Amino acid sequence: AADVRLALPRFSEDVDVASAIGVSSLNLPTRGLGLSIGAHWYPLRGRVVTLGLGGEILVSRGRDTLEAVEEGGPPGPTVVTRFSSVSPQLSLNFGSSEGWSYLTGGIGWAGFTTEREDMPVAEGERVRAFNYGGGARWFAKKHLAFAVDLRFYAMGAQAAAPGRPGYGAQTRMVISAGMAFK
Repeated sequence: AADVRLALPRFSEDVDVASAIGVSSLNLPTRGLGLSIGAHWYPLRGRVVTLGLGGEILVSRGRDTLEAVEEGGPPGPTVVTRFSSVSPQLSLNFGSSEGWSYLTGGIGWAGFTTEREDMPVAEGERVRAFNYGGGARWFAKKHLAFAVDLRFYAMGAQAAAPGRPGYGAQTRMVISAGMAFK
């Protein structure tokens, strides 16, 4: 099965990150928009559970600009947050060929950056990330399904570097929905 889903990540208003880039925490995006692409193979099928092996790529971005403080004044700076992940996946699938639910997890790499659009920060390191969650696929046709997924990405801390603030260890929630093909 292969999935293409619209991803909606949730970001937090981290005061330390906001002060490091010279904005208010209210100026940080709290939601993003992205794309998740995955592929899975099911080598072991049982009566109740099917084992799946595969991988997933997620890319997303959120942006926010504060309204002007006074009428006719300049708006606040635009802040952009980027979150991406690449990970192999292991899944436990429950159901039939017409539709199934699954629990999934994987250990891969993720990147996270928050920056002012007018003051970009340096590229950062990718850190180890553990993701876990679940979802479902419902096949409307033999090879076409609607897919939903709720996943959490637990990332390690990213150290500060010249031209780049540090980001503490964090967990991001991503809800996604789209199409699956088999």
